[in-house]
Amino acid sequence: MATREEPLDPTEVLAAYLEGVNGVDRAAVVVEDWEMASPCGQWRAVDLAGHLLAIARYYHRLLDAAAAGSPLVDLPRGRQLAAMNAEDLVRLTDGDGPERARRFVAAAREYASRLGRIDWTLTLGTWSGLGDLSIGEHTAVAVGEWHVHAWDIARSAGLDHRPNDPLTIARGQAAVGRDIGPGEPWIALLRAYGRDPEWSQSSE
Repeated sequence: MATREEPLDPTEVLAAYLEGVNGVDRAAVVVEDWEMASPCGQWRAVDLAGHLLAIARYYHRLLDAAAAGSPLVDLPRGRQLAAMNAEDLVRLTDGDGPERARRFVAAAREYASRLGRIDWTLTLGTWSGLGDLSIGEHTAVAVGEWHVHAWDIARSAGLDHRPNDPLTIARGQAAVGRDIGPGEPWIALLRAYGRDPEWSQSSE
C-alpha cells in the first residue's frame, strides 16, 4: 500500500470520490425501510444517511477555514471523533432517510466542485495525534468513507456496492495510518473499516 510520500493522482481520487457519492445516491433510491439495521454497528440506514450529511457539512467547514488561510487544529480522531459523530447525529434536524441522503449527495457534490478550484497541497487541518493533512490527502481518505457507507446502505437494502477502483481507495487510507491487509483491496478495505464482507440482514 501507499505511504504518505507517494501522492495519488488527483484525477483518480476525484473520480473515485464522485463514484462513492453516486453509490450512496443509487443505494438510497432502493431503500424501502430506513429503519433497517446496517453493517455499521448499531446504526440504522436512516442514521447512516444522517451521519453522511453531518460529515459532508463538517468537511465544508474544514475547507472554509483552510481556504481562509486558518486551517483548524486539534481535530478529533478515534473515540473523540466517534463522540463528535454521535453528537452531530443527535443534533441533526433534517428529516427522513431520503431527505438526508439527497442533502448529503448535494453537499458532497458541491464539495467536489470546490475541490476543483483549490490547491490540493494546502493544509486542510491538523488532527490530534496525527498532524497535518493536505486537502488532497484528506480527500483520498474521504473517498473510503463514501464508498464504505454506500456499501452499508446498499447492504441494508439487500444489495451490494463495489467500486471500480478499489486500489486507489485503499491506498488513500495511508494518510491516516489505516492498515489495509492483504488480499483483494475492496474486501481488505471493508475489513479495515470493521465490516464483515458477508454481512446481510439475515445474519442479524
